[in-house]
Amino acid sequence: MQKPSLWQRSPEPFWDDEHISKGLLEAHLNPDWDAASRNHSYIARSVKWLESLIPAGSSILDLGCGPGLYARKLSDTGYDVTGIDFSRRSIAYAREHDRKTKYIYQNYLEMEYNEAFDAILLIYCDYGALIPEERKTLLSKIHRALKPNGLFIFDVFTERTHNGKSDHTYWSWNENGGFWSGKPHLSLEAEYYYQEHMAKVKKAVVVTDNTIDEYLFWDTVFSRQTLLDEVAPSGLKLHSIYDDVCGSPYSGEADTLCLVLKK
Repeated sequence: MQKPSLWQRSPEPFWDDEHISKGLLEAHLNPDWDAASRNHSYIARSVKWLESLIPAGSSILDLGCGPGLYARKLSDTGYDVTGIDFSRRSIAYAREHDRKTKYIYQNYLEMEYNEAFDAILLIYCDYGALIPEERKTLLSKIHRALKPNGLFIFDVFTERTHNGKSDHTYWSWNENGGFWSGKPHLSLEAEYYYQEHMAKVKKAVVVTDNTIDEYLFWDTVFSRQTLLDEVAPSGLKLHSIYDDVCGSPYSGEADTLCLVLKK
């Protein structure tokens, strides 16, 4: 349970794990959870705001679309929507329940589009789950994928979410299986903070009778200025700023921050 090196990546697959992906899909689809996706009433408010921002009939790319909770609602209102996600299970569910949207199983860091979309979404603070080099790569690909005057809409967690928190560990014994494995397993978990980098990592070591698997999940938080400084080299310009992806006016006091950038 040593503290990982800064930006160390997990040695184990996660999104496509046969067991874990079942739990993730369940979390996406639970209407009341703020887990893999936000609760469904929040999503409905968010989509209504997005409709006020993105012209009718626009082409939209939903990055990290999961089972299509946003994409399906946007398609139903007349947008031409493409969703990308790196979970086979989520993409299969989305395709089964939504015939209007084009769903692609892919790591969005590997997408290759050229001036194909009027708007690109990355919602529920996925941007901060990427390490710095990945974020730089993503911004470059988004800039290339947007049509002139296209919008990139995304949110991040702010420093407030780390306030008062420090390194800690915890464990659990799961006799009947659980989120990490369907087998009986010991889960050794920790959160480590890298204050000078405004980052934390959640580490999980999952021990069964015959396996030991390790997972690392990064989360970088931002202030308004650190986020604007980071996106500036991408060539995308600030269009507007909000407290969240429901369009709440920017106060600087929220746990999240939403940027709308324009090509």
